[in-house]
Amino acid sequence: MKKSKWKEAKTLFNGTGMTVILLLLFFLNFGYFYLTAKNLFLSVVVGIIGAIVLFFSLVVRNQKTKVYQHQLSELLKYASNMVFLLQSDKNVLYSLQESKNTVDPIIQKDIQKTIDILEKEARLDTSHFKKYNFPALDQFHQILQIKYEHGGSAKRMFSEVIKSMNFELTKRDEHYRKNRGMAAQIYTNVGLVGAIPLMMTFIVAHLYDQFLEVRTASSVILLIFYFSFLWNIHTVQKKVNDINIRV
Repeated sequence: MKKSKWKEAKTLFNGTGMTVILLLLFFLNFGYFYLTAKNLFLSVVVGIIGAIVLFFSLVVRNQKTKVYQHQLSELLKYASNMVFLLQSDKNVLYSLQESKNTVDPIIQKDIQKTIDILEKEARLDTSHFKKYNFPALDQFHQILQIKYEHGGSAKRMFSEVIKSMNFELTKRDEHYRKNRGMAAQIYTNVGLVGAIPLMMTFIVAHLYDQFLEVRTASSVILLIFYFSFLWNIHTVQKKVNDINIRV
């Protein structure tokens, strides 16, 4: 894995939490492959690879989505507070300063960056908010730029864009819930297929032992089966965590 991926994971989990999760995933992967392949060395290798793949595909992606959803919610709060203050005849700088105190620290840093530029250079720069990939927020900032440069009725200027932001967040949430439902069905089927080798070790133990005696062939078949299993989880979870709305 790229070093940046590990750095990203460290921003989402503390060191102890990361270690515990990776160990649990290692023993889960190791245990499954050892029961089906009876090969200690391959089981350790599969345990390490499987733990890393599942950690980034499932755990990190889910946590990233959770954090992202929270950030979008905080950005809506920021925009709503800005509109409220602007409607109360407060200027843009004051509205930014007051709104900053109502949101979480990550969003506060972005608002503070805008405030710093506004105070030092007398220009409104919100380009750093584009990293959130929130089109309705970009529209809000475009209107805010017009408000800052030309003035106008805040109520008339911002009412529609706030509705758009609410609508976009609702659609993202619906999209995410729909994807999770689809993933649950796929994971159920994948789990049933993955349970077949385990059941065979008990139900037809004699035949399965004969299969394992052909060591190279059985190991290759089980490795292909297992990594196909991991690949399915990786691709499905990638789709589940994509909550962007495409027009």
